[in-house]
Amino acid sequence: MACPQKENGYSPIANEILDAISKVQINGTQAVIIFQLWRYTYGFSRKSHYLSETFISKATGINKRCISREMKSLIAGKIITVVSESTFTKPRVIAFNKNYDEWLLKNRCHTVV
Repeated sequence: MACPQKENGYSPIANEILDAISKVQINGTQAVIIFQLWRYTYGFSRKSHYLSETFISKATGINKRCISREMKSLIAGKIITVVSESTFTKPRVIAFNKNYDEWLLKNRCHTVV
């Protein structure tokens, strides 16, 4: 039986970020990429980290081509920023852009009844 405990590690995410990301049109793969980014940045008290598409693919079980396509979309939408490009020996460094006013992806259409 699974028994996760906060004492074994957690990723502190500001409620304002959670509210903002829930209003943006992202698909499931994009959400999983963001969750992994949060896990390896905020979960270790970092702002950015080396994360390759291969690593994210293996961590999530999602095909690398899908990860690559959705990463490009998240970067173009300014939700993820590239801090430094990859080299022959190191993957690129990426960060979550917490300034949601800069995001270019569309907000969901909410209808209140």
